[in-house]
Amino acid sequence: MNRIILIGNGFDLAHGLKTSFSDFLNFYWDNIFNEISLTRKLTRFENENIVIDQIPMTFIEGENQFETIRISVENARTTLRWKNHLLKAITVKNNTEKWVDIENEYYQLLVESFKEQNNNYKISELNQDFDRIKNYLNKYITQIENNAKIENSSCRAQITSKIYSRFEFKDFTEKAINEKAKLELNKAKENFKNAQPDVFVRNKLSEVERRLIDKLGSEDDYLMIRKLLTSDSAPNYFKLFPDNILFLNFNYTKSHKHYINPNTVYFNNLDNNFNTISIHIHGTVYEKEYNPIIFGFGDEIDQNYKTIENLNDNRYLEHIKSIKYLETDNYKKLLEFINSDQYQIFIFGHSCGNSDRTLLNTLFENQNCVSIKPFYYKKQNGQDNFSELSMNITRNFNNKAVLRDKVVNKKFCEPLCLSANNGYHK
Repeated sequence: MNRIILIGNGFDLAHGLKTSFSDFLNFYWDNIFNEISLTRKLTRFENENIVIDQIPMTFIEGENQFETIRISVENARTTLRWKNHLLKAITVKNNTEKWVDIENEYYQLLVESFKEQNNNYKISELNQDFDRIKNYLNKYITQIENNAKIENSSCRAQITSKIYSRFEFKDFTEKAINEKAKLELNKAKENFKNAQPDVFVRNKLSEVERRLIDKLGSEDDYLMIRKLLTSDSAPNYFKLFPDNILFLNFNYTKSHKHYINPNTVYFNNLDNNFNTISIHIHGTVYEKEYNPIIFGFGDEIDQNYKTIENLNDNRYLEHIKSIKYLETDNYKKLLEFINSDQYQIFIFGHSCGNSDRTLLNTLFENQNCVSIKPFYYKKQNGQDNFSELSMNITRNFNNKAVLRDKVVNKKFCEPLCLSANNGYHK
């Protein structure tokens, strides 16, 4: 049985990397403000995204540099005009709601571009605007990755222990528990048959195997083993570590690399040999790796997607993730892994939003997926995002009965990482 560590942006944030879309937009507007400051002797500012007809003589400080620019322009009774309308949409949303999903905003504008015939924002313009933002994001993440320093911390120790933890079968589907109980029963009976007449054979068995065969015959063996599997004493009778661990990274960074060969400093009980695999499903910013970043939208389940395909206009498909997956063998490798054996999914910092719904649906509803365990974010005030994360996970399922069987309930879940102030370590 295998384990998939599903890594999203929250994983980077837990390690102090400012890789969120909000961080990126704040960085962009910091740079724009600096450019405007350098050109204040001129009366006008223009780049490929915005035009300010009259640069203000003075600037009124806002809570961020975009607000500073906006307020100052309004106060000077001049105008900020947008050439990149996608940038406007994501900036305004980020400014009012303090977060934004750029990929989702792009898709909403894409849908509007074919639904509203009088829409002046044509698909060719939208794609050009999106390409500019993608290029800015690539440069920003490259800078973050080149300067990344992940220090040794209690957070790192906590995450390591979770990645390489034993299976807890109370987290698994009923079918998976039953199948595992039958498998362990057959193994125990075979060991008992071989060891009973031969003390030498018995001594060759592990202590765990001997404990289990000594339990046989005291009651219904199948029910006994099933009960043991879901109990806290399960490690005393079964080998419960995953055979293979796949780091499925949705980020463009490589922050997970620090966990591939864990140091015993962080996990003293790490006595198993683990086979680890990494797939950067959305690419990386390392040009030499020929794994270009995939930035777009991936929800073929959405009602509008079939209509988009039927438009017979390839411009609408330029930034659809499922098509971009065909440019490398990452998706094929993932399919091979999930079809090779049963697996449990650990969710580390991925919001499970609609922009990745096609891929997540493939992972979650595969018959080999026997458990989905979300590790949530606990805020400093004691609140957490478990409910929000659960609602997002729900949208990735067509079969809600399967959802309720696979997703681990909050009682058995925990935060990804707790620092001294009960939040993500940053």
